[in-house]
Amino acid sequence: MNEQLLILKRFPLLIPENSNFTLYRGFIQVGNEEFYIRLHVPHYPDLKELSLQCSWELSVILQGNAKHLSEWTSSCSTLIAYLECLQNLIMKCLETGEVASLLLTGHRLSVDTYKRIISELESVGIDHIVQVSSLLDEIMLQAIDQASRTHILGLSLCANYPSAPPVIQADLPNTVLSNLKRSSSLPAIYKSFVQQIAALQVFWDALDELDSICWVIDPENPKRKDAYRRIMIGNNVSVQITIDPFNPMERPDIKFLGSECAVAPFQASLNEKFQWLRTLSTSTKSFSYIHGECPNCGLAISCPS
Repeated sequence: MNEQLLILKRFPLLIPENSNFTLYRGFIQVGNEEFYIRLHVPHYPDLKELSLQCSWELSVILQGNAKHLSEWTSSCSTLIAYLECLQNLIMKCLETGEVASLLLTGHRLSVDTYKRIISELESVGIDHIVQVSSLLDEIMLQAIDQASRTHILGLSLCANYPSAPPVIQADLPNTVLSNLKRSSSLPAIYKSFVQQIAALQVFWDALDELDSICWVIDPENPKRKDAYRRIMIGNNVSVQITIDPFNPMERPDIKFLGSECAVAPFQASLNEKFQWLRTLSTSTKSFSYIHGECPNCGLAISCPS
């Protein structure tokens, strides 16, 4: 029987795209599942330089089997033999869990759950995906804010997803992290993540400015979740400034660190400055925020009217 008739009989959803039979597009059936594939067979019927393209779902399932796929272009004498080997490999992966359907903490992801994760990731958008583990239980997404800062969202999916929401990891202040939407929908979680990032622009702008113009001694390598900075301002004197992520324009918490005698002049100057600002703001109603500067250390201060 002509090979094309055999392919049509065994793989009815796989259709040649030209009369030379060098391009095929369609679906390969494995049990009750259908997977998209595209084959380029430039030297048909010889399988030399055959290339396979497939859906993201199938590429994850076939991860780790590139060697087999390459060897079959030499060991298989016909295209239908190659397709049968591919079909058997997919079935083996799905049944034994060698790749994407491996056991997760004693439980196996159902095909429906697996498809749901793939669909949700596609909804998030390929441009926002940094990394996906072969088991689909660890996912890293990214968002870039208005200042071109990159933020990573880590998601750990448990075996009974979506019944249980993912565990979320992100470099955000703890008070903000707790506001992230707890959901069993990856797009919903990502949308909440992007919204929280947008709300923190002024907060991060202020901290970035401190990092660029001050001698920050703690944290040594600031992270986006760090809401404080300890700054060296004199001999054996430092000041720790903690900014409220939700109210970055409000007066920060300011604490001087050092010996009592060394700290006293700075504390006195700061208290005097704030007292003057309060008096001024009481008589000048047009000010919504009053900005000042510590006369000894040059530290910029803001306080509400």
